[in-house]
Amino acid sequence: MSALTETGRTAASVDRVLLGRAIVLVLALGQIVSNVVFEVFSPNDLQSGVEFSPIVPPGPMFAIWGVIITASILWSVLQVRPSVRDSAVRDRLVVPLSLVYAGFALWLAAASLGQQSPLTLLVFVLIVGAHAVAWRRITQGRAEIAGWKPVDRITLYVSQGIYAGWTSMAFFVNVATVAQGAGAPNDGVWGTTWQLFVIAAAAGVAVVFVVLSGGSAFYALAASYALVGAGISSSLGGFTVLAVALGVGVAIVVGSTVVVRALRARRGVG
Repeated sequence: MSALTETGRTAASVDRVLLGRAIVLVLALGQIVSNVVFEVFSPNDLQSGVEFSPIVPPGPMFAIWGVIITASILWSVLQVRPSVRDSAVRDRLVVPLSLVYAGFALWLAAASLGQQSPLTLLVFVLIVGAHAVAWRRITQGRAEIAGWKPVDRITLYVSQGIYAGWTSMAFFVNVATVAQGAGAPNDGVWGTTWQLFVIAAAAGVAVVFVVLSGGSAFYALAASYALVGAGISSSLGGFTVLAVALGVGVAIVVGSTVVVRALRARRGVG
């Protein structure tokens, strides 16, 4: 093999790396564009609070999306710098994070057809699944990440923690709104029962993410924030049983995070 051929292959590999990282940046910025397009052209507004559903957080709490999108854009800018081109972890995050950021636009597109559309659930499955893959790859790459500059390391953990924490819980909020739109009651014995199952499933998925993320405090914070928001709505609407269950869900998230972090510390894992 000639040196010229080897150089050509190396250049092609570098081009693919830069292309993948650039796509992440474009899709992250596209979250702002898709939000503007939704606000201007969507025939339906996103509803929130107990007036809409007992376990949908109050409207002001959805301001967390501003923090989530800002953090994801900061990460996408940092990962595209030429100085960090040689990074296996950043490369392995290209596909799952591209799916997450594209998923945000797809979710808004589905929501424009109606917030209770089953299509929104399919998009959330994509987003949450991509987050699970991303966190697994982050956990597997902690040795490399430990050597990064603090700004890169902190931005990755913050952006992925709060994004996954909010969306993994929002998926179950969406399950509840779709079920309600399909005719499921939100009060009475049956209404309380099916919503308790949704809350239990949300707590279970949160524990899975706590384990996948190695006890990410940022994930626990965002997931707890979502559950507390749902609890506020339930309390305001007089759904005491649901509010208590959501409080238990928060305790489970926090408790599992403490346990996982303690086990990691005992094993000497950073």
